[in-house]
Parts: sequence; C-alpha cells; structure tokens
Amino acid sequence: MNEPTVSTVPVRETVPSDKWVSGVLRSHSVGEAAKQILEARLQAVWHWLPLAAERSDEDVEHVHQLRIATRRAVEGLRLFLELIPEEVYQDLRAKLRQIRVAADEARNWDVLSDMFRHCPDVSGGGIVSTVMEEVKTRRQEAQEPILVLCRDLAAEKFDERVESLLEAVRSRQGEAKRSFGRHARRHLRVAVKKFLKASDAELADDEALHNLRIRTKKLRYTMEMVAVAFKPSFRKKLYPRISRLQDIMGIVHDHAMGRAFFHDWSLRVHDAAEKAFLEGLVLAEARAHRDVQHAFLALWTRKSMAEVGRQFGRYCGPS
Repeated sequence: MNEPTVSTVPVRETVPSDKWVSGVLRSHSVGEAAKQILEARLQAVWHWLPLAAERSDEDVEHVHQLRIATRRAVEGLRLFLELIPEEVYQDLRAKLRQIRVAADEARNWDVLSDMFRHCPDVSGGGIVSTVMEEVKTRRQEAQEPILVLCRDLAAEKFDERVESLLEAVRSRQGEAKRSFGRHARRHLRVAVKKFLKASDAELADDEALHNLRIRTKKLRYTMEMVAVAFKPSFRKKLYPRISRLQDIMGIVHDHAMGRAFFHDWSLRVHDAAEKAFLEGLVLAEARAHRDVQHAFLALWTRKSMAEVGRQFGRYCGPS
C-alpha cells in the first residue's frame, strides 16, 4: 500500500494493555488510578503509531487500532482533567486529534478497499479494477499524514511529553485523594446523561444519528476505564449492549460514507459505462444504509432506551 520506509520510531514488540486497564482498583485514589490509566492509554497510542505509519501494508488493523487508541486516550485525559495542567492537556489533546483525524481518513479508505477486494467485475469493462485503483490511490495519499505525524512526534520527543504529563499527575496526587470508585460514578453519570440526551433525538435524521454514534463511543471508552468501580454485570452485560449499539451505527456510517464517495465520483467521470456503474453503487449504498438504519431504529426504541437508562441508573444514579 505505502512505500517501505526506514523506521524512525522504535516499534514496541509487546502490545500494550487492551481496553481494560489492569491494576486499577475502585479503592485507589483518583491520583493513583490516573497515573495507571493515562500511562496505559498514551503508551497504546505510541505503540500503534509507528506500526500504522510504517507497517500498514502488512496489516490494516494497525491503523484501526491506532484510531481506537487515540480515542481512548482522549477520554482518559477527560476523565482526569482536574489533575492535568491546562497547557499540557491542550497540547496533548491537539496532537491526539491530529493522529485520530489522519487515522480516520486512512481507515475509511481501508473499509472501501475491502468492499471491492473480492468483488467480481461483472461489467466486462474492467470498471471494478478502475474503482479499486482509485481507492488504492486515495488510500496511499491518506498514508502520508500518518507517516509525517509519526516522524514529527518522534522528533518532538512525544514520549517525553507523555512522561511530563505523568509527572504532573503524580505531583498532584495529593489533591485527589478521594476514591476512584466515587470519581468513576460521577464521571460516568455525566457521560450517560449526554448519551441519553443524544438518544432522545430524531434518529432517522443522519446528523442526529451521527451525534449519537459519537456519544456512544465516548460512553463506551469511559465505561472501559471505570468498569472496576462497579459490579461484574457492568462489564459483562451492560458494556456489550453499548458495544453492539456502536457497531451497528458504525455500519450505518460506513454505508453513508460509501454513498457520498461514489456520488461525488460519479459527478466527475464522463465515460457512460463508468458513470452508470458508479450510480449503481450509489443506489446500492443508499439501500444498504437505509436497511441498516431501519434495523437500528427497530432495535433502539423508546422502550429499549428507557431500559438502558434504568440499567445505568443502578450503577451511577439517575442521569
């Protein structure tokens, strides 16, 4: 996909902690929990960034995992905002956003590429191959920002910035002696309130559904960090329900992206056969988008929304 490069950042051979950060207890102070969670989340970004920059042609999951890692890291910063100096927070937040935006773009092209990887060219005119070449070109273009960010952050000693953040958190631990369990409930309550407010919109509207998708992601990544503060059912029953909700909205988003991409492309071509093929893809993506959206709306009803709200209420109180 991208040209081989000489590695500019040492790639960690050990994969960092997954979504559940180990070693954190509800009885820990907020300061103790902050140090462990932020270290795990930011190390994960630094693990996946060089892989996504320099080995994405080996495994598309590298970019996917980088995107997830940056989102988790941002939610980690938000969870412990009170312990982070404002200038440090803003600096890291901006860098993480740059990484996420670059990873989003590359991942979107990976999804489109996968759509056509095993698609037979029934047109007889090599149109699928033409589409694949266009997608491949756009994917290669999307790789450059990730590579540049990786090199720039290495030159700026991003790992030292992370260590500075952790040191700042350690120096403020005395200001956050209350239990992490209590802090987790309070923060979760805020995330749930925003999620339920987004759920109460007219979700047949694409913008409203997109907003709910964002809120669901933020809630999910918050749940991963605060799960230790609650009973096992929080992690085993409620979390999978939120994950499934996010997954189906992700499929809706993928089809919306495909529809927009093929529509824009169809406006630029002049070959009649190619234009007809692309217009057919627009219709197929629009149909798939509508079908999955209807499936989502059948699943996510006022009744199910209220039930999820009650379930969260058992853990963090009414939102």
